[in-house]
Amino acid sequence: MSIYDEMQKVAQEILSDPEFKQSVIQHVQITPGVGPVDNPGPSSEVVTALDATARGVSFKYVASGLAVAGDLQVTAAVKAGITPKQSDFIDIDGVRYKIMQILFRPAAGVKVAWTFIVQRGAA
Repeated sequence: MSIYDEMQKVAQEILSDPEFKQSVIQHVQITPGVGPVDNPGPSSEVVTALDATARGVSFKYVASGLAVAGDLQVTAAVKAGITPKQSDFIDIDGVRYKIMQILFRPAAGVKVAWTFIVQRGAA
C-alpha cells in the first residue's frame, strides 16, 4: 500500500464527515439513447452522490485561463466506479453545472481527490 492509497482514505474520511460535507453534491453522467441516428431514443442519467465541498474558483485558475470568475470549484473524494469526464455534470443543491475542467490529485498514479471546475448554464 502506497502513501497515496492512505491519503485517498484520509480524503474520503474528511470529505464524508458531516462537519465538512456540504449539502447535496452529485456527479451526473448522461448516456445518449442507443437507437438509430435519426431516432436515438431517450438518454439516461446516472446520478451518484459525492462526498464533496464547493466554493468559488481560486484566482490561480482564473489567472491561468482554466476558469472564469463566476465558476465554482468542487473538491470531491474519489468514488469507486466513477470515471469523471469533461462531458459530465455536477449538481449542487439541485442546480446543474457543466464540468469545464477536471484536475486529478495527484496528476499521475493513485488518485487522492478530484477537483472539478464547474460553470452554471454552460452547454
